[in-house]
Amino acid sequence: MKIFKTYKHEIRFHLLINLCIAVFISIASYIHIPLGTAKAYFIYVGHFFILQFTFFGFIYFLSLFKRAFSILFPIFFVLFSGFSFWEYSQNISVNTGLIQAILETKPDIAVDIMNVPFITYLLASLLTAIFCIKKFHTLENNTLKSPLSILAVIAIGCFFVIENKRSDTLKRRIPYSVVFGFQKYLQKPNLRLKEVKENVISNENGLEIILVLGESLRADHLYLNGYHRNTTPLLSQQKNLISFKNLYTPLTYTSTSVPQLLTDKSISDTNEKALTSLYSILKKANFHTKWVGNQSLEKSYKSIVNTNDSVIIIDKFHSAFSFKKEKDISLLKHYQPNKPFIKNSITTFHMIGSHWYYNSRYGDAFKKYTPIVASKHLGSSSTAQLINSYDNTIVYFDFFLNSLINNIKKENKNTLLIYVSDHGETLGEEGKWFHGIAHKTSQNPAMLIWYSDHFGIKNELKIKRLQAIENDSISSNFLFHSILDIAKIEGFKYQTKESIFSRSAEIE
Repeated sequence: MKIFKTYKHEIRFHLLINLCIAVFISIASYIHIPLGTAKAYFIYVGHFFILQFTFFGFIYFLSLFKRAFSILFPIFFVLFSGFSFWEYSQNISVNTGLIQAILETKPDIAVDIMNVPFITYLLASLLTAIFCIKKFHTLENNTLKSPLSILAVIAIGCFFVIENKRSDTLKRRIPYSVVFGFQKYLQKPNLRLKEVKENVISNENGLEIILVLGESLRADHLYLNGYHRNTTPLLSQQKNLISFKNLYTPLTYTSTSVPQLLTDKSISDTNEKALTSLYSILKKANFHTKWVGNQSLEKSYKSIVNTNDSVIIIDKFHSAFSFKKEKDISLLKHYQPNKPFIKNSITTFHMIGSHWYYNSRYGDAFKKYTPIVASKHLGSSSTAQLINSYDNTIVYFDFFLNSLINNIKKENKNTLLIYVSDHGETLGEEGKWFHGIAHKTSQNPAMLIWYSDHFGIKNELKIKRLQAIENDSISSNFLFHSILDIAKIEGFKYQTKESIFSRSAEIE
């Protein structure tokens, strides 16, 4: 009791300052989370208090340095509050993409976001920070001798223990997301790309390749592949469509699978050798290359994507973890089927696909299977609800890919469409969920090929070869080599044996 009396002003100050941080900053990361059940509320309230407790530890030790705290606290408080405003108002995720946009955007664009509510929020946060500093300067005791020092050590220890046990548990939430977003922005990517120095040519003329990179779509939940639910009613009616049931990849994170798909990296490669971008080779062979994505670019594959002639990222400020993420159909606004066809081209569409939170990936019109999940908290939903929500994402995928195919069919071009998901998804098998785990459901992504009538006539033997191997086991090594093969690339050495267009098969 005597200790409390001695340090009561310090304790009250830190309670005050943490309350201000909670209101202006921390709660913003939780305000839009769909919870649904009392259990979910309990879990996320606990998560919030743990985050707030760990941040208290860092703030406390900063406060031991009076001059530094007086200068830095107002700056960071207003900075974090600025980010939190957009989480509150727009459910915009604070990630590396947002950090990059802020640091690299043009001044005239930056001025456009300076609206009255934003400026009012910043002024309120500034006045709050000044009030806190004035209270801070009245403290008589604020030293390492305080019992709060021990609590602060425990708080900081909790942060590292939790992050070590489950990475990004706290780092994805503001204010940590701002700090680590800046850190990731400043990091240099580990990926090293080779320059294509060879004299590369293509012996094709007027070839249009459409590459669709999916997200978290497992092969065995497609009706096309024998799934008991008709998750693909539209695609099932499309002719010239081949579904490959047994694609395999051991890489079950987007950050590892996408670089492998888009370069000459093999799934068996363990060394960090320099890689060659698929787009660099095609550009050298006079292909026009275009990337249209509905995911923020990660460091692991950003440099590969940037080897395209043009890169468009839609809805760049809402990450996969936002609940207002743009639906994939918006990607098709950037496909122009009637555009004059001048030369060979490859257009890549990168979907948000079936990434959790599943309900955010489709609209009410695609709520075919019910009941669906009502909470982001995994434990608040039954397995049936989770699978229903997941299968509804596939119904939406069916609509998206069918719409793209119908757009392509408006012009009878020499077009090949390849769809491949980066990895699959685990839906409760052996008590496991989502991806990033070594399980056959995550390692068996969906893969489809559609071709125009023109392409089919021109490549009759290759189509028969594809139809003959649709049930064969195929590794994700296929993509890089298959595209170079069908593009008839000469001057760059690739592995014909990995190409699905040259794979040996018995053809009647």
